[in-house]
Amino acid sequence: WTLQQLEREVGAKEIWASYGPAMKDILESYRQGIGGRVALHDNGLIWASSEEVPLTWMNSTIDGRPVTPRNGYQVEVNALWYNAVCYALELAGKYGDKTDKAFVKEWTPLPARTQESFIELFRLPEGYLADYVNDWEVNKFIRPNMIVACGLNYKMLDETQIVNIVMTVRQHLLTPRGLRTLSPHNPLYKGTLDGDQASRDIAGKNGTVWIWPLTFYVKTCFDLSGDRFLREAEEIIAGFEEDIQAYCIGSVNEVYDAD
Repeated sequence: WTLQQLEREVGAKEIWASYGPAMKDILESYRQGIGGRVALHDNGLIWASSEEVPLTWMNSTIDGRPVTPRNGYQVEVNALWYNAVCYALELAGKYGDKTDKAFVKEWTPLPARTQESFIELFRLPEGYLADYVNDWEVNKFIRPNMIVACGLNYKMLDETQIVNIVMTVRQHLLTPRGLRTLSPHNPLYKGTLDGDQASRDIAGKNGTVWIWPLTFYVKTCFDLSGDRFLREAEEIIAGFEEDIQAYCIGSVNEVYDAD
C-alpha cells in the first residue's frame, strides 16, 4: 500500500525496478510462515494466531495477554494480502524480466482463490464483514478494520457490498475525527480514553477513535461517488482546523474519545 502511494510520484516502472525483489521476498516470507503463528493456508488466506503476542495493529496487552487477540483470519490483513499479491503480479507482468516470469506463473492463480475464500468466510448476512474468523468463531463485532478492504486499489468486494459496509461504518463508527474501534451498541464499548494504563489499553481498541482508518473511508467514498464526495471530504479536513491551530500546533491527535 505504501508503494502504491509512492508510485504516484515516481511511476510504476521505477517501483518495480527498485522494490520488485523486496516485494517478492515479502510475499514468499508470508507463504513460508512463522512457526505456526503466521501461515498462508491452501484457501489463499493468511492465518495469524498467538495467545501471547497480538499480531495485528490492535496490539494492546494487559499482564502479557492481548486485549483483542483476534486469532485466525483477520479482515484487514487479508485485504492487504490480496492487494499486495495483485499489485506485485501487475508490476511483474508489465515491467519484469525473464526471471520474473516464473513468479508470475506461480502466483497468478492465488488471488482468485483468496477472493473466493474471503467472500465465503467474511461476508455476513447483516451486510458488513466479520472482523476475524477462525475454526470456532465468526466475530461479528463492528470495527473499522473492514473499511480497509473497501479502500485499497485491488478490492475483493463488489460495489453493492462496499456500499453496505460504508453504511454500517457511517451508522456505528464514523465521527468528525475518525472511526471508532467498536460500535457503541457493543457491550464492550468504552466511550472515553482515561483512567489508569490498563483502563486506557482496554478502551484504546474498544471504542476509542483513531484517525488512520479515516484514510480508507475517504478513499472508499471517492471511489464510489467521485467528485460528489468532495464537499464532505473538505468538511472532514476543516473539522481538524482547531486541533492544528490551537491544540496540536501543526499536527493532530492520534486518538480521540469515542463519545
